[in-house]
Amino acid sequence: MKTKILKSVLPVLAMVLAAGLAFANDANTLSDPDYYNNPLIPGVQVITSGVDCPTSGKNPCLYNGFQVYDDMNLTIEKRFD
Repeated sequence: MKTKILKSVLPVLAMVLAAGLAFANDANTLSDPDYYNNPLIPGVQVITSGVDCPTSGKNPCLYNGFQVYDDMNLTIEKRFD
């Protein structure tokens, strides 16, 4: 009797454990997105890939010649400090 219950409960327990661990796994390793405003394209554009910033000084980060921002409201300029 004990073996029968164990054989029926064990697969269910394994599936519940696997589902719980799948949600606990953070496979999304994307960094937070950056934003820029291109006047020829309506709306704020999102940059999900990395942005090349200058490595010295307080020069602004640019993406295709446009200033890059840290927030969607375009108020916090992305700079290399």
